[in-house]
Amino acid sequence: MDNNTLELVGSYIVRDKRGTYMGAYSEKLGKAKAIDWATECAKHSRGVVYHRASPKQEEKEIASYLDFGKKNKPDRRRTS
Repeated sequence: MDNNTLELVGSYIVRDKRGTYMGAYSEKLGKAKAIDWATECAKHSRGVVYHRASPKQEEKEIASYLDFGKKNKPDRRRTS
């Protein structure tokens, strides 16, 4: 018996601030591992993590790391 049904598995997609694809991690890795890998990728690329429950559904933003690692620089125009 042939089973032609597509197993619907979610994935976590990482995109940079312009929306350029940076990587994707399937829930086949395990949900926790997929989220961890996507988070690390987003931190390194200063991107946004999206979740897609199945290939036919739209992406939903779940976390943003656009400002990750930026330090507040002192205002050099200040005078003492």
